[in-house]
Order: sequence, then C-alpha cells, then structure tokens
Amino acid sequence: MGNKVMQEVEIRTGVWYKDRLIKLTFPNSWEVTTYWPDTPPPLTDEDILERINIPVGQPPLKELAKGKKNPIIVIDDLARPTPVFRIMPFLLKEFNLAGIHSKDIRILVATGTHGDQDQRALANKIGKETAESCQIITHHDKRNTRFIGNTSFGTPVYVNREGLNSDLMIGIGGIYPNQTAGFGGGAKLALGILGRKSIMHLHFRHAGADGTYNTDNTFRKDLTEIARMISLNTIYALHINAQLDLVNLTCGDHFIYFPQSVEFSREKYIAPLPGDADVVIANGYPSDISYTFMQKGIKPIRCASRGATKIMIGSNPQGIGRHGFFQQGGSQRLKDYKFLYHKLSVMEPKEIISKILKKIFLRGQRPTMSERKSPGMSEEISQLWVFRPQTDASTPIPQLPGVQVVEAWDDILKVIEQEHSSKKNIKVRIYPCAPLQYLDAQAIQGEVEEIHK
Repeated sequence: MGNKVMQEVEIRTGVWYKDRLIKLTFPNSWEVTTYWPDTPPPLTDEDILERINIPVGQPPLKELAKGKKNPIIVIDDLARPTPVFRIMPFLLKEFNLAGIHSKDIRILVATGTHGDQDQRALANKIGKETAESCQIITHHDKRNTRFIGNTSFGTPVYVNREGLNSDLMIGIGGIYPNQTAGFGGGAKLALGILGRKSIMHLHFRHAGADGTYNTDNTFRKDLTEIARMISLNTIYALHINAQLDLVNLTCGDHFIYFPQSVEFSREKYIAPLPGDADVVIANGYPSDISYTFMQKGIKPIRCASRGATKIMIGSNPQGIGRHGFFQQGGSQRLKDYKFLYHKLSVMEPKEIISKILKKIFLRGQRPTMSERKSPGMSEEISQLWVFRPQTDASTPIPQLPGVQVVEAWDDILKVIEQEHSSKKNIKVRIYPCAPLQYLDAQAIQGEVEEIHK
C-alpha cells in the first residue's frame, strides 16, 4: 500500500489451533467501523465458582452427583467455540466432593453429523489436564446408538448408548445464533448425540428458524422433548466475547433459564445491518475451524448491498470441513438432489403426493423476497473473498464457485481499491466475531445505541 498512513483493527483467528491476534490495516481516508459486541468483563475464577454454586432450579452438582457411579458430561464439538476448558476444573472438583474421581468421568463429544474430531484440537477445547484424566468419547451418528421411542412430532429418537448407560447426564454448551433453532444451546445440545435418522428427521421435518433468531419453532420444541426423554436436564450455558473469554455462565435447569440466556445474546451481541457499506467484512472467528462452519458468520455478508465487496476471514485449519447434511463445496446440482432425497425420506407417501400436486398447480408462481428469506438478506452472493491467514496446520481449500481465497491482506486491499476506484471515502463495516453476532432488521432502526469503532 505504499507509504499511506494506515489505521489498524485487531481481531482473532485460528480457533482451537494456532489461536492468535492479527491486524487488518486500512488507509486513514477510509471510514472503518467495527461492531464489537457489548459483552461484560471476563468472569474470574471466583465468579465462576459462585455461579456454579447457585444453579437455576436445581441443587449444585456436588449434590446431584452424590451416590452416582456412571456420570457423563456432554459437550459441544470443535465446530462450536465453547471454552469447555474454562469450567472443567471447577466441575471436576464438584464431582470429587461427591466422591467421583476424574478417571470415572466420561466426556461425550456431541458431534452430530460432523464426524471424527482432531484430538489435539479437542484437548485445547476441553483442557489438556482434563483430556488426560477423563475418558473422552466421540459420538458417531451411524453407530452405537439405541432407539428409545418417538417424539410427539414423530421423530424417531436414536441416542448414543454411552449417554443412555449413564446415571447422571449433564451438558456444557454455548448460546449462539443458529439457522435452524434460532439460537443454539439448551436442548439443542441433545442433537449432537443422536443417530443419523433422528438428526435427518429434525432437519428435514421442520421448517426451522431460517435465520430469523426465532426460538419459538417446532424444531426446538422437538429437541426439548428429546432432551427430556434422555434426561439431559442440567446444562452449563456459556457466553463468550470476541476473544473467546468466558463472560457469562448460567447453569442448572435449562428448560427454565434458556429464554433468559437467549435474551442475553440478543442484548449483548446485537449489531446493525451493513446498510450502504462499500465493504463488508465478517470474521469467522470463533467458528473458523473450517470453511463449512465459518459459514455460521455469513449473515452480514448476505445482508450486504449487491455492489459491496464481501469478505470473510478465517484460518480454516481443517480446510473445507465436514457436515453430514449441509456440506460446503461440490456440485450444487448434487447437493440439491441430496436435499430432495433427505426431504422425501422423512415424509409420508400422502405428503409427497400433496407436495407434487401443489408444485404442479403453483408452477410459475415464484415466492416473494419476504417469503424466501429473512429481512435485510440479499438475493445472492456473486463473489466472496476469503482472507485466510495461513498456519502450518492448514488443510487446502478446494476451488469453490464464486469464492476466491486470498492469503495476503494487501491483496484484499488491492481488490477493494479496484472495485471502488471512483470513491475517496470507502465505507468499511467489520463484524469481528460474526458467528456470535445478532443481526436483525430492527437493529438498523436504532436498537444499537453505540457503535464501537
């Protein structure tokens, strides 16, 4: 960029691997605004201990665990940025007070359809001492599950056998915006230890929140039934800031406190839509473990204007990543066929006939924009730039249609200057932890009173 006077924005990248700070530079003449979440200060050890000792609607863990012989802790997997390591030492002490030693505690990693986990990265998430002292079990959705019945929605419930064999099940998970459930956390943690057939029914029998952040949906209600069926009644819910620090902890009966945890997310992570920004930058941290899961932070990009330069940032050490149903990359036509197959697989014959007839009679009638997507969402992303700070742990990302991966920040700046060469004051909007941030059409009308630059 020559000898231009530059301004800097510091963000994080590389979750669970080489987690580190990086600096983004911009010419001083550009209007750069960063929407930091308004989270409280990180919790101290004393804060954590205090909150663990006052669970919502339940006795403390040391009382729940008394007399138990076979406890299990369900945790979300590497695709979620929950800092399990931050509270595990406290929970192990609670178990110890109940007479249960670390070697007798199993930790079940709730992978859903995400597949095997990198054990070194998993140790970073769980805490190396915990990983060495406890039994770590990785869930596989295609084996070692048992059918226990159907929900009132007709979902067949196949559950990890290790979880069913426990006499006390507790969970640790985060509260994050989620495309299908509105917000993750709470009962959604149960999905991660279900069999493939159960997960398929949940995803393809329910409409879901569709990016609207609405938690009053049948997808989540179905999951609530499942959580009750498997006795996942106690969950430690964590909120983090843009640096992965623990800033809020609620524990106990999640069926009671989950709405309040969602309100915390809505209040503390709210950010305005990008509006007329020339450049929209969404940092995939702290979900940038792979390109597939970095997409959890794509909403600012989808809400950008058609002419805006759209940039995502993510180290993506696992490359493209893996998801059993919503895999990124590959042929779009093949993905469409797979989606249709999964959709038909969970439907009754009469439903299929009804859908076909409806399709015939409504042929040519396109849904309106408001029917197709959430408020503020643009129709498509014609070009996405991905800035990928490199580490020696990175797996290559294959070529993707409409996606250009760049490894040097100066190259991104050149792209911006070329695409907006006629403008002196380029408006840049940065979402430093996009997967955590809550964007809504109301936000642009003033719900956010202060923007941190």
